[in-house]
Amino acid sequence: MGIFNARDVLRGVCFAAALFTAGCSYPTRNQEAQIVDESHGYRWNKLPPSGLEDTLVVVTASGGGTRAAALTLSVLRALNEIALPHGATLAQEIDIISSVSGGSVAAGYFALEGPAGFDKLENDFIRRDGMRALLFDGLNPLGLARLAAPGLERIDLLIDYLDERLFHGATYQALLDRQRLPFLVLNAADMVEGVPFPFTQRKMDLLCSDLSSLPLATAVAASAAFPVALTPVTLTNYSPCSATQGKSHWPPPWVTDSIDEPGTRQEDGVWYDNPQRASLARVEQAYALGKDGKAPKSYIHLLDGGIADNLGISEPLRMLATRDTQRSLLGGIDSGRITKLIFVVVNARSFAPSELDQRQATPGELDMLLASINAPIDRTTAGTAAQLRNLLMDEFRQMALGDPAKKARFEALADNTALISVDFDAIVDADCRRKYQAISTTWSLDKRRIDALLKVGGALLGSDPEFERLLRLLGDPARPRLATMEEACQAL
Repeated sequence: MGIFNARDVLRGVCFAAALFTAGCSYPTRNQEAQIVDESHGYRWNKLPPSGLEDTLVVVTASGGGTRAAALTLSVLRALNEIALPHGATLAQEIDIISSVSGGSVAAGYFALEGPAGFDKLENDFIRRDGMRALLFDGLNPLGLARLAAPGLERIDLLIDYLDERLFHGATYQALLDRQRLPFLVLNAADMVEGVPFPFTQRKMDLLCSDLSSLPLATAVAASAAFPVALTPVTLTNYSPCSATQGKSHWPPPWVTDSIDEPGTRQEDGVWYDNPQRASLARVEQAYALGKDGKAPKSYIHLLDGGIADNLGISEPLRMLATRDTQRSLLGGIDSGRITKLIFVVVNARSFAPSELDQRQATPGELDMLLASINAPIDRTTAGTAAQLRNLLMDEFRQMALGDPAKKARFEALADNTALISVDFDAIVDADCRRKYQAISTTWSLDKRRIDALLKVGGALLGSDPEFERLLRLLGDPARPRLATMEEACQAL
């Protein structure tokens, strides 16, 4: 979800009005690729495997501003307390971290610096009054004059703030150079198509664009670009380009295989097998055809990823359920290399009480705008672990039809899977639950709330019924000392 509360959005709208006369500027965010193939760019198969060779560890982090960043940091620190037999911690053996909006700040910095960056993330970002800094930078005379210059937009306030506080010019090439997991997936949303846009080289290939040169701060800002208050991050679509000329298949087979061939009978269409995948493939085909398509897509406008998937689970699910990711995860399951799965979903969704429930007056335009964005995002992320298990196992069952050996492997994996949902909704104490759910979605939280959030993530992780299974899958390491739910509730 977005990073602003109602008051922040109102300020953002006023800010937009103040800048309306500044003129239009259209910066170029991404560069054209010179090479488009599996050997180039920031990809899953370009990073070394983890030390847990038979176990795939996936962490996803939702949106929710500082609330989400702090909750994600709390969970990562808790995972870092689980010491493994070979000397590493579970946090150091995360294979994939996929995130949205506020969660992307923590995920992006963790991918860049690992556990060594925890304290800097807390002190230089989470405990800073980011909203005040952003508003000051944008509304002071120098800031207004700067944004009136060609090539700058309101989203640049957030990009520059993230770069100054955390990323310091680091690009995806820095992640490649470090040669260590986790594989980072920052998720924005295509505001025209309403589908997730994960920042991976696989996706950028369709735009004939090089992810390696893209600043991490730009991708994180795109993931957190709350509608109206911030402008989108706009990517240039260079496809088709010289790097795709001469290829025997363009768009790539992993796109076209999910799209109906011309003349296909209605009842035989691939859409009926997997509507979501077929619909996404049609969007990806439009990306790849670019300006030469029947509906030209020369530019992709990206907003807050929570619009399309506020949990960041879409891309990890795709990687688990298809073979078009090199070092295929399905191939690892088929071969028996991957026999265990640990999936931790960090869900910082809010459920704050609303004064609208106490008033008969018709809600105003701002209230309706916020409700149309926030409420659907927050309410559709409930019950994540159960839903994720059903989605994943349904995919596996479909793939195993008619293949007893494959069916047995998938069933064995299901028995060796720990799916943990870190969610305020899991708090049993009703008063404590309401207090955590009422923490605002903003970049400005007081010390007491931040202290509480940094406790509750580990407490929720350790109290999840699947946590004991997680430890068992890891060979029963010593149980870490995590905050209890009682301690977390007392903190707030």
